[in-house]
Amino acid sequence: MHPKTPIRRLTTLLLAISGLPVSSTWGAPPSSTSLPKLVLQATDDRDDRQAGLLTGEQFDAIEQSMNRALAQLDRSQRSDGSYPAVARAQPAITGLCTMAFMSRGHLPGRGPYGDRLLRAVDYVMACQQPNGLLAQIEPEFEYAFKGASHTAPYNHSIAGLMLAEVYGMVDATREDRVRAALTRALEYSVATQIPRSQSQLEAGGWGYTPPKEDDHLTDLSVVSWQIMFLRAAKNAGFTVPLQTIDNAMAYVERRHDAKSGGFEYTSTQPGARVSMTGVGIVMFALGGRHDADQLKTAGEWLNQNPWKYDPAVDGDSTEYDAYYVSQAALQLGQPYWSRIYPPILTKVLSIQRPNGSWPPSPHARMFGENYTTAMYVLTLGAPLQLLPIYQR
Repeated sequence: MHPKTPIRRLTTLLLAISGLPVSSTWGAPPSSTSLPKLVLQATDDRDDRQAGLLTGEQFDAIEQSMNRALAQLDRSQRSDGSYPAVARAQPAITGLCTMAFMSRGHLPGRGPYGDRLLRAVDYVMACQQPNGLLAQIEPEFEYAFKGASHTAPYNHSIAGLMLAEVYGMVDATREDRVRAALTRALEYSVATQIPRSQSQLEAGGWGYTPPKEDDHLTDLSVVSWQIMFLRAAKNAGFTVPLQTIDNAMAYVERRHDAKSGGFEYTSTQPGARVSMTGVGIVMFALGGRHDADQLKTAGEWLNQNPWKYDPAVDGDSTEYDAYYVSQAALQLGQPYWSRIYPPILTKVLSIQRPNGSWPPSPHARMFGENYTTAMYVLTLGAPLQLLPIYQR
């Protein structure tokens, strides 16, 4: 699982941010005079990927909102590099916050937030358990809802995704440490994927740690973050077993609800959901299945069942839904993008607090406002397409 050279990833991201053309094939690196200054902000000149997505005024509003939110996240950062959250939600929250900064063009070690983002990377790596699991708290011996055993797979895959995204963007010493941490994290993910011998229905997925002892072992939400981690690691040059990817994509396919056209949460809870339909679309895109019929039917389902902000619904997670639906709309392209994303944008901008944060939904209160703020920043950053994992 050793990676290839990371130079291409950094150069590609720099070019994307600067507005310079990005070659689809790897040639000679640009000269030092052609590279942008390393104060990495989204530029006023929209590149080809952003053309036609939104108006100039909408892009301006997005960037101003993101700037305010990131300033608030920066003020909250602790001396150990973490962004405050309950311990059982770490290092996922710190990983999400770090990616929120990157979605606006800020990189570890560069620009106004560079040193502080390096501390966040160090904190995430320090949370890794001896078995490779990326989690601050070791999971309970028996599954506990909302306990460390419930959050462990999210901590692991979200933190792994962030490390894969920063690989090649940090100094040489940290690069070696990130490589080692990612290698161990990948080994853990591959080893913990549910085999067919354990469950025909749940094969290819990932469960909680330890698994739940009820009607299902895993769900599409958990699996989606693992797939994003694996894809980001593969993009960074790490070797990911093809069988692991194929099994995971087969699991996603089984969560497609042919009757409605959307995607369901688990094998035992039928019926499409807004969040899971967004998840399914993004997973198909990451798997390279851009022409699949499931994408078209899921896109139509989202058109008919749009994201809604309803903070009064207990158990709802509006920031999570907005995040995945926005990324799904980006991957679908037109005409879905123009129908799905602008209403989300308008609402998200309208509910931002004066200090730059957003109020958590009922389901997200256990994780705190930094989680909600990071998720909405990533939602706003969708049309900027600066994080490699989300580029269309």
